[in-house]
Amino acid sequence: MVALALVYGAAAFLVFCSSGLFGDFGENPWRDTALLAVTLTASCALTYISMLYYAYLRRRPNNIGDPEILDWHFLIPCRDEETVVAATISAARTSFPFAHVWVIDDSSEDGTAAVVSRAMDFDKRVHLISRVPPEARIGKGEALNHAFTIVSDFIGSDSSRRARTVIGILDADGYLSDDSLKFLSGPESFGDPNVGAAQLEVWMKNRDDRRPLPERGTPSNALARYLIKMQDLEFRATNSAMQMLRVRTGTVGMGGNGQFTRLSVLDEVATKYGKPWGNKLAEDYELGLRILGLGWRNHYVPEGHVSQEALPFTRRLLTQRTRWAQGNMECASLLSDLRRSKSLRFSGALEIHYFMAQPLIMMGNLLLIPILTYFALIEGRFGFLDASAVILQVLVIVLFLLIPYSSWGVLYRRKTRTEGRGFGGLLLGVGALFYLYATYLYYPRAIGRLLTGRNSWAKTARNKDGRNVLAMADVFMLGELPVLDRRTLAQLAEDLGSAELATNFSNAFAMMWPQRMARLEQAVAAQNYEQANDAAGSIRVSATMVGATQLETAGAQIVELILAADPATAQGALAQLNRIGEAAVDSMRLLRFTAE
Repeated sequence: MVALALVYGAAAFLVFCSSGLFGDFGENPWRDTALLAVTLTASCALTYISMLYYAYLRRRPNNIGDPEILDWHFLIPCRDEETVVAATISAARTSFPFAHVWVIDDSSEDGTAAVVSRAMDFDKRVHLISRVPPEARIGKGEALNHAFTIVSDFIGSDSSRRARTVIGILDADGYLSDDSLKFLSGPESFGDPNVGAAQLEVWMKNRDDRRPLPERGTPSNALARYLIKMQDLEFRATNSAMQMLRVRTGTVGMGGNGQFTRLSVLDEVATKYGKPWGNKLAEDYELGLRILGLGWRNHYVPEGHVSQEALPFTRRLLTQRTRWAQGNMECASLLSDLRRSKSLRFSGALEIHYFMAQPLIMMGNLLLIPILTYFALIEGRFGFLDASAVILQVLVIVLFLLIPYSSWGVLYRRKTRTEGRGFGGLLLGVGALFYLYATYLYYPRAIGRLLTGRNSWAKTARNKDGRNVLAMADVFMLGELPVLDRRTLAQLAEDLGSAELATNFSNAFAMMWPQRMARLEQAVAAQNYEQANDAAGSIRVSATMVGATQLETAGAQIVELILAADPATAQGALAQLNRIGEAAVDSMRLLRFTAE
């Protein structure tokens, strides 16, 4: 890579310093300094991107292990998350019945706590941790620290048990892939006693939505689809490549969603720093740096993934990324501790310092390139009518911008097995280049907040927040059908030979209902009616087995209604189906409490 860096440096020097496009090198010391700075940053950027491509294409695969030899506890910090948390709990408990789910309600002003409490009625492995002012609403890190003390007491003081207990952090909209814990248990991850933490790859769950904003017109939805696709590419291609490179350099970073840490390692961090998570806005990345400083190894697992919502709103995306950028810059204060710990190899120290320096590099380019271009224009340096100058300008754009960045679109399409990997992938990559330059919007904002001492934790609103579902007349022909047919439940108990087994079966239905509904909504949003039909069939069959008569009938009608309706009407039909399902679950809860 040293030789490659020298080649890139020579090419950049030829373009920016020797070509005369930006002025004659050696005439003006201020211009010379600016040209050398741009040359250095361009060569470093191209070298880094080449290393990312190499790591991405030559990564070592992870192997699976047995997740049931470890104790798994998922922490889900929530603040006003009633629109998404039920499905997240449902997905986690359905996929991983041996895991505990701890929802941290950070003084929500909506029905988050009530949603969790309803889930607890059916599942003893779902727990609610309630925070109240003045301790609440002061940051995600403090909410996690509070949960750490409670889960720590729950686990007990046995050192061997604490060493095999893994704490996972999920966003309120985070879904783990069914194989994620198998790979996290493998010999490269927590099967290795030297691994203290591991991070899963992140996917966007709404990446296939055809109308992310059903209440808006075609232009708004086209922009929304672009933003969602770019976020999926960002996490599954460029960010994933960065983590794969960090596996080699020993500097894997932790993310806010899909991070997993040994409880015994959190104990060590708490012993040194007083608490595992710090007060920085990027408390996830901060934790990863603290773990590295203690001599543990972090790992990255792209074979398993956690899904989350991509943001289709430019303002919400700007708010989120400003917070992330500011948090990462705050973590630069930990570099001195890392250097003193001597826990990093030279390559790791180089990677992590370059990553931390990127905001300053970007802001330097934001200032220098327009200034150099301005003076070159007024001096007539670009020579737009000169064919040789035009060719050189095109080569500069192709070599320093299009090829390094647009190739990610091709790799992303290959990874996601999307059709049209060639030219379509290049177009996607060009779109990613424009998306990348949005960095220039949120880094200045983040630097401004950092310099003025503003570090409040601005929560990003969910896509469903504030969205009005079209009010409509009942679309399902239910007649006088009961919400719940108790005779079916009695027959189920007789068939199973046990009332307890029948109760467990209905409990499982109640816990799985939010996930089943979420799958149907996702399929309809993607206009994948084959998957929608399968999801509706699952609802219909499960409703039949527990005697949820209204839901059974509505499940049989829903796909036909969706196919015949416009998106807004379909959204209203889904909302009505969800209310019917919730009514069935509430009837089961009432029946259970009456029996007790």
